[in-house]
Amino acid sequence: MDEATEQRIPGVKYRKVRLHRTETTVIDGVPSTRRVPYDGWEPVPPREWDDLILRGVTGVAIGFTAVAVAGGTASLGGLLDPLVPSLVAYGMGSVFAVAWMFCLAIEWLNRTAPDRARPARIAGWFFLLLSMCAVAAYGHTKDALWAGAFGACVDLVSKGSWWLLMREYAVPLDAGVAHWVQDQEQKLAGRALLGARVRRLNRRAAYLRAVGGAEFQAADAILSSAEAARSSLPAPAAEPTPAPVAAPAPAPVVAEVPAAPVVQPPAPAPVPAPVVAPAPPVTISAPSVPSVPPVEEQGEEQQAPAAAPAAPAAAPVPPATAPSVQPPAIHAVGGPFKSDTIRAALAQDPDITDEALIKLVDDTHGQDDANKTTVPRTRRRIEAKLRKKQAS
Repeated sequence: MDEATEQRIPGVKYRKVRLHRTETTVIDGVPSTRRVPYDGWEPVPPREWDDLILRGVTGVAIGFTAVAVAGGTASLGGLLDPLVPSLVAYGMGSVFAVAWMFCLAIEWLNRTAPDRARPARIAGWFFLLLSMCAVAAYGHTKDALWAGAFGACVDLVSKGSWWLLMREYAVPLDAGVAHWVQDQEQKLAGRALLGARVRRLNRRAAYLRAVGGAEFQAADAILSSAEAARSSLPAPAAEPTPAPVAAPAPAPVVAEVPAAPVVQPPAPAPVPAPVVAPAPPVTISAPSVPSVPPVEEQGEEQQAPAAAPAAPAAAPVPPATAPSVQPPAIHAVGGPFKSDTIRAALAQDPDITDEALIKLVDDTHGQDDANKTTVPRTRRRIEAKLRKKQAS
């Protein structure tokens, strides 16, 4: 009895198998390894009856489905054969059965997500109802309503077998586990979608670079330079975040401390004041302010008043005990210019005569012999400007 036979465990089935092992032969220090076959025994696992039964019922469901598809196709094809060609009629007859099988496949893919599988389940039962009605209607046309009704039940049996088989394979998940699975599926789907989009964009970009020509290259250069210029711009300063206003701290409670007694220092002894002789009185006369001479601008359009009235001389200051000097009075020079007066008069009466205009300037700005020549000349210049402005 070989070594493998001696190590058998009672109650366990074994089967004879062909195994290989390596043998090494060394001659003159040179090894040579070869594989030698031998017979061995390995344990046979027990038969999985659950798995066998599950495979059996799956085969039965597939058989039911094949019969239901054939019956529905024949019934609906025979019903539509008088209306359309036979090939088209039987092709249309297979639609209802294939439709609820399609919904069944979608429900299988979402067997761990009941919310996503619910629309496919409802649509599958609706298509099944249409297929059953088609079979029953075909039986009615052949005056065999009961045969049509029982034939329609074949689809119901097939759909029911798949429904029971789906419940066997479905695994109810906890809410947290289901959410985790859905989250992982969304991440993988997002990566796959992004990879496909990038692949498609790269393929399109390569195609455009190959056949786009000079126009595509010019557009690429323009957009690349614009992107480079935009990226080189400094980043906008972030809006400062206002600092949180701290709540006012409560006022500290200060205990009342009795006031210390106030000690007044003794008053100093009086010191006799020195006797100072009175100073002789000083009389200071303020200088008279000279009259402001007339100021005439270099331009003939704006002129200062001809003359300003002279200020009277200041009265003599009475003697004071302390010397003091009064600052001279300041007279402001300015006011409306002759050109302003002429412009205002022309705005009120454009037909005013030169004599009346000269008299108005003399009355406003004082008597001046130069007004006889400057006033008419200023009037002509102002009228020329007004005409040019109106023409433009």
